[in-house]
Amino acid sequence: MNSVSAGVYYEMGYLLALAVIGLSFLGFMLAMMMDEINKKKGIVMYVLSIILLLLGGYYYYTVGQWQKLQGGPSINKLNHYLHVYQEQPASQQQMLPLSPQPPQLPQ
Repeated sequence: MNSVSAGVYYEMGYLLALAVIGLSFLGFMLAMMMDEINKKKGIVMYVLSIILLLLGGYYYYTVGQWQKLQGGPSINKLNHYLHVYQEQPASQQQMLPLSPQPPQLPQ
C-alpha cells in the first residue's frame, strides 16, 4: 500500500470518527428535548450520548495511533492541534545488527 492511498484511508477513519461524535451531539440535543417530556428517558439518552461521545473520541485517537505507527504525511490540521498525530521528520538512525558480534581477541 503506498503512502497516498494509506493517507486516504486514515482521513476516512477520521471522518467516520467525527461523524460518530456528531451523532452523539445530536443525541444530546434530542436528550434535552426528551428530558422536558419524560425525565427517565431523557437521562437514559444523556447516558447513551455520553457513551457514544467517548466511543467516537476513542475511535479518533485509535486512528491517530495507527497513522503514527504507519507514518507519512497528513493533511489533517485538527490532529496537529489536538496532538493526536504530528508528522515526524525522517530520522537517520543507524540500524543495529540483530546479533551482537563477539569481541575479537588480539593476536
